[in-house]
Amino acid sequence: MSVNQLDLMTEAMGLTAGCFYDLFIENYIIDTSPNMRRIEPFLYRCAELDKLGAIRRVVGTIMDNLLYSPKLFDIAEELLAQGRHAAALLLYESVAEAEKYQHSERLAVCQYRIFTIQIGEDQNRNLRAAILFEPYIERLDEIEQLDALKDLANVYRSLRKWDKVEEMARQMRGKAEVQYSIKHQAKRNSQEHEKETKGPLFGYIAYADLLCASVCEAQGDYQQALQYTYAYAELDWVKETDEDTQYWVNLFSQWAEGNTYVNMLLSGDISVLPDI
Repeated sequence: MSVNQLDLMTEAMGLTAGCFYDLFIENYIIDTSPNMRRIEPFLYRCAELDKLGAIRRVVGTIMDNLLYSPKLFDIAEELLAQGRHAAALLLYESVAEAEKYQHSERLAVCQYRIFTIQIGEDQNRNLRAAILFEPYIERLDEIEQLDALKDLANVYRSLRKWDKVEEMARQMRGKAEVQYSIKHQAKRNSQEHEKETKGPLFGYIAYADLLCASVCEAQGDYQQALQYTYAYAELDWVKETDEDTQYWVNLFSQWAEGNTYVNMLLSGDISVLPDI
């Protein structure tokens, strides 16, 4: 029996969808050899109905076998894309637990997804999530590391952990400079597959300077904050000329203009007041 057949039968009986799922798990998953052709649609349906307990029970039954990790990871990725974060989190946590002794990129990605899902209004929870995720950054691929470092830096910035903000920003800048150089090597094979970052590569370099400026400002070093601000204000070294690039260059320029005024005033330079 499939979950679709069970749902049709439940509907015909006038009962609530999912009321027989515990019996389905016992008879068609626990008491038989795991069959992903049956389990996969069942997990999606449980996520749709917010039956997290059922998902937890199914995963707990099959995750003794690491062979199921790749498929469960793929399901988690799809659930995340659908916005079903709670269900996706259960799967990511299960895969991460099963692979905790594996030095794998999939484990690192699971930890990254767990981190991003958990970030919210609770700053104590955010701090715990950041601390737990940080050791996995180097296991991600080089491109995804940039987004991970940016996300970590933003969390530490909201927590006012300025030493950590600077550490993440410097790592991000160094890695982004390497990737930007690779991207524009004259002898680069045009056939080579290029994984995309969430934003333009040069933006990670500029944003690292913005983060370092915010660190200096928070520490009262307004002159150094200005130097970092000037760095992300002038992006004439950027090689791209497309519309999206111009959008980001202009945006950084606008941020720099406002932050320049702020830091000049904070440093005691009131000469900028007539310009405001």
